[in-house]
Amino acid sequence: MIRTALKPRWLALLALLVVVVWSFTQLGLWQLGVSSNAASRELAEAQAARPTESLGAVTAPHQPFPQDGAGLSVTTTGEYVVADQFLVPDRLLEDRAGYWVVTPLRTDASGEEALLPVVRGFVTDPALADRPSPATVRVTGTLAPSEAPVPGSQPEGQRGSIDTADLANDWDGAIYSGFVFLVEEEPAVTAAAVDRIPPPVFGESGVVWRNVGYGLQWFVFAGFAVYMYLRFLRDDTLKDRPAAPARPALVPTASQGDTP
Repeated sequence: MIRTALKPRWLALLALLVVVVWSFTQLGLWQLGVSSNAASRELAEAQAARPTESLGAVTAPHQPFPQDGAGLSVTTTGEYVVADQFLVPDRLLEDRAGYWVVTPLRTDASGEEALLPVVRGFVTDPALADRPSPATVRVTGTLAPSEAPVPGSQPEGQRGSIDTADLANDWDGAIYSGFVFLVEEEPAVTAAAVDRIPPPVFGESGVVWRNVGYGLQWFVFAGFAVYMYLRFLRDDTLKDRPAAPARPALVPTASQGDTP
């Protein structure tokens, strides 16, 4: 079979097979990517369609994070406590490495004065993080649950994550169990050098099974192309083999007892 495969026409067919299999595989992967992106887009649209609610109607300090709170748009009024502002390093925004700027908002939205961590934006250099002047501001943002703690020490003014349990040990007063990604601010007190972070999408996006089916079809086509190539190569190899010589017919010999 190897000798047959080295013939020019079979080498040309092999090159064509490689192109076909590569193309079909890429088409299959593209359909799987479309499936994931479409599911994520549907999840983002469903999250954006949820109405904005008052923070006090959704959660309160000393309470566990609400089960359906992740991704909910909330609004509240308060005053930034710049003395407790900190940066979270090792974050990305559009492939840029930098820091989240987190400033607590003192609010009485739930009937009790408490601190709500607000991610006001992203900076690539700690020097770009502004410190807004104390003023009453209305904040609208996307609610997120507390992050897991990150081990190891950080430079002064930085924390490895937004861990509200750890913040409760350092901040003076009650604290909410989640935080908010800033979407709107009235009046706008955050400096233009602090880039706004697009609200993250929470939840399992899943897949769109129609596109998964299309992707599997392309993988099957690729496998079928390989099978047909090997089958035709085998048939051509068998055809080129020389025919085996015919065996002479055996003539029975008479024994002495059969002699008349």
